[in-house]
Amino acid sequence: MNLKLTQIKDLPRIEVEIRYPEMNKTVQQLIRRIESVNHAIYGNDNGRQYRIPYEDIFYIESVDKKTFIYTEKQVFRSDMRLYQLLDDLASFEFVQVSKSCILNINVLESIQTLANSRIEVTLQNGERLNVSRTYIPQIKKALSNEA
Repeated sequence: MNLKLTQIKDLPRIEVEIRYPEMNKTVQQLIRRIESVNHAIYGNDNGRQYRIPYEDIFYIESVDKKTFIYTEKQVFRSDMRLYQLLDDLASFEFVQVSKSCILNINVLESIQTLANSRIEVTLQNGERLNVSRTYIPQIKKALSNEA
């Protein structure tokens, strides 16, 4: 893949053009990543509302009917339900890994098989999450789309 960057001072906004010989997983992945730059979720922390870009989200977890958005170093509270967030995030490389957790596939560092047919994933910030048996096919599918 060749990357060509051109600065045009009087261009009103960023313009991205992808040239490819055939549509494949790599091109689709590039499109999803570029599109995710303009998308964000709003979360609360200590009474203040913040815009959280999709690319900054590591995972989202629901605990006691409360939804939390985890970034590399911060945790935010969301008023949205997990299923609502999954609907918004599913096309941007997020995958459900348990009944109460959605993971950003792009922050995955490693995967380890555990007993009882479960998987443990380690994220780039060192956090570890368990993938329950029910959701293993979904994470495998998401990882095969990465290749």
